[in-house]
Amino acid sequence: MADGLLTDLAFNILVALTDEHLHGYALVKRLRGLEGRSGLRTGTVYAALARLQDEGLVTEAEAPAADADERRRYYRITADGRAAARTEAARLSRVLGLARSKDLLGDAAGA
Repeated sequence: MADGLLTDLAFNILVALTDEHLHGYALVKRLRGLEGRSGLRTGTVYAALARLQDEGLVTEAEAPAADADERRRYYRITADGRAAARTEAARLSRVLGLARSKDLLGDAAGA
């Protein structure tokens, strides 16, 4: 995130981790449920998670007591990750506002 922008995948990972800690495969399944992401590869998500960890936006979390599978690694968003997600959400909101002002969404009258 050297330029301050998040990739679409990184942003979606941070959004998914905003309300709960998830293990890697649960995160993959959640992301595959998003529009246009059904073919998302597990390795792609784990590589993005590693980058987000390196940048301090995501960190490992303790597994819930109900999860006895110690092979699972759980992830959580950090304070810096939350700030980065907010910044990216604000940027996307501005971009969407511009698109609406140019009637690119077909709803300029209702905006």
